[in-house]
Amino acid sequence: MRRLFTASLTLPLMALALFGCGDSGRGGRDVGQDPDGPQNNAQEPSPEMVAARADYLTLCASCHGDEGQGMTAPAVAGWERGLEALTASIDATMPLGNTGACVGACAESLARYILTLPAPNQPIACDEPRFAAQRLRLLTRREYANTVKDLLGSVTRTCSAVADCDFAQQSCQESVCTDDPCGLHTFVFDPGGQNHGSVHVAGDFNGWPGSVAEGGWEMAWMADAGVWITKRTLPTDQPLQYKFVLNNNQWIADPANPNGVDDGFGGRNSSLTVSCSAPGSGNDPGDITADFPPENRPSHFPFDNNAQTGRVTAIHVEEYMNAAETLAQNAVADLDALAPCLAQSADAACKRQFVTDFGLRAFRRPLGEPEVTRYTDLIDAQDTLNDGLMVALQVMLSSPHFLYRTELGTAAGDHFRLTPWETATALSYMFWGTMPDAALFEAAAQNNLNTPDQLEAQARRLLADARAQDLLGTFAIQWLGIERVLSADKHPDLYHDFNRQVRQSMLDETRRFVTHVIFDGTERYDELLTADYTFANDALASFYGTASQGPALQQTPYPQGHRAGILGHGSVLASTAHSDQTSPVLRGLFVRERLLCQTFGAPPANAGGVPDIDPNATTRERFRQHSSDPACRSCHQYIDEVGFGFERFDPVGRWRTEENGQPIDPSGDMADVEGLRTDTQAPFDSLPGLARILAESQAAHDCFATQVYRFTMGAMDTPEDACALAELQAQFAAADHNIQALLIAIVRAPGFTTRRAP
Repeated sequence: MRRLFTASLTLPLMALALFGCGDSGRGGRDVGQDPDGPQNNAQEPSPEMVAARADYLTLCASCHGDEGQGMTAPAVAGWERGLEALTASIDATMPLGNTGACVGACAESLARYILTLPAPNQPIACDEPRFAAQRLRLLTRREYANTVKDLLGSVTRTCSAVADCDFAQQSCQESVCTDDPCGLHTFVFDPGGQNHGSVHVAGDFNGWPGSVAEGGWEMAWMADAGVWITKRTLPTDQPLQYKFVLNNNQWIADPANPNGVDDGFGGRNSSLTVSCSAPGSGNDPGDITADFPPENRPSHFPFDNNAQTGRVTAIHVEEYMNAAETLAQNAVADLDALAPCLAQSADAACKRQFVTDFGLRAFRRPLGEPEVTRYTDLIDAQDTLNDGLMVALQVMLSSPHFLYRTELGTAAGDHFRLTPWETATALSYMFWGTMPDAALFEAAAQNNLNTPDQLEAQARRLLADARAQDLLGTFAIQWLGIERVLSADKHPDLYHDFNRQVRQSMLDETRRFVTHVIFDGTERYDELLTADYTFANDALASFYGTASQGPALQQTPYPQGHRAGILGHGSVLASTAHSDQTSPVLRGLFVRERLLCQTFGAPPANAGGVPDIDPNATTRERFRQHSSDPACRSCHQYIDEVGFGFERFDPVGRWRTEENGQPIDPSGDMADVEGLRTDTQAPFDSLPGLARILAESQAAHDCFATQVYRFTMGAMDTPEDACALAELQAQFAAADHNIQALLIAIVRAPGFTTRRAP
């Protein structure tokens, strides 16, 4: 089918790849300009300045900031005491802890570069509104998947054999890849290129048979994948042991399963527990975005929706085409659901009606008459109706108008007001991460998205839907940076029970906890930090020292005095530790950057790694080097003392009281909590104590409002956002830090629907 529509796709995909947008259709208006493309003919910097900047980033930026704006050391941008004084200072004292690394001509070259840095922006007078620039926002992978699911129904894959599906979690049934039901487990054995006559599974679920004839579960050879597999229904929520038997005589543990127990004969049995709440039991159908390139997340921006980095590459183009082809084929296979009118009659009126209705939903705006004609002509140009619909669908689903959200608006004085359709789209992706529903489309058509009250009414409706909980759970995972708990390297001999189910349960715990606070708890930010409970299941009970909870997450009190809120979550603790040891640095940076929005540059070139001292010493003793070395202390005075507060928790988040036989001191100092270089102290003696300090901090509340603002706007805040952020933070405080009120405040703000020219 690809050959039928390649020519039709060429124009929109070329525009997509080269300009960020393409085929026009907004009343003849061209939306194909790249808002971030070259805007002027400024001269390229000289080789000397390029080299000097490289020296600056290596020697100075970790303390003074990438642009000299100041971080743990004062700002140097806007230096007013002249070249000679700056050169002398660099020559004699810089960089800290490595004096002499840049002297003479190097110091003068570095000083000349620093003098080119513009002075940090002065406080902005908020006497007139300031708005974000017009832009296009490429759908993220999660937004794309959600959108096509709502647009076309559940995404399915056609198949002729199980190898065509994600066979570890799916089966091929009636030519469609279908999720395996809970309890149906796939055993997979990769022989590593070796040939075997037979392979079967033996375990305590089938009596450990030595051959297939005796009851062994025979595995089938999948030549396309080069593995042996069998799918079998297993009892759930109980530990099971098994081995693979090769050629009816060689018993081996599952090489792909790191979990196991002593078999009593000098070897190991593989172990597993099948749970309906674990991954692999009832997941979404095959992910249509699985091969899409991952989103680029700039430094200090934890979210996947940064508009400036959402650029289309050649790989994107190919994968968008592949996805469009799959989606179109599956959609046309059920013509009654896709286009009921065309299922009954292939006349011209039905074709135009299909293009009009589907185009409205796919492009999230009405199609212009030329667009309707063009897509209808595509249908008519093919030999059959089904071929024509597939071509039209593929072109629509690869169009920039589908792949991008527009925030261009129409002129309103000196600014641009988002159209009703753009406003409906902004609301739906903010609260649901997907396309507008029928009610939002109707509100846009009736021009009922103009006033703050109208926007608030829609926002509250969207918040009441379960999809808002899913979206805010995703926000929480990205804000806290805990996605890595699923892949964080942990020493298997030390933490053999830190398995896939535990990792997923930890991630689900945090998602469930945050959404519970926002929708069923106090709705206040403070509860995220100070709650004396979490949500646990059997997989997490041993990690938290609680009684068995069953397979489903249930609200569970923390052991008294051990943990508090999100700081005590295994997802946070395991994500901010190394494979075999804790990390005061990672955990301290987590608090500073994620919860306080205090940024640190990359470590200087001479920083070194984890202190290599007595292996029997405690982590606190090993990291004393950071406080004694002036070069390290400039940053680590703010980091390590915070990270020590987490030391009662090992690299996978378990509570402990000793390290290497020595008692652990969990005290620390949340110094300069309201801002670096404010010279304040806030000592604490436990993790709950640290949580209370943060819960009482204005900086923590302001940072949370900032993080929500960044996620909503899809961009790092700039000085231009200072007034809008200050107003948002003030409203958050006035609402007693109610998170739902914060979301409503964003929607009611003028900046939600107004843009300026780039």
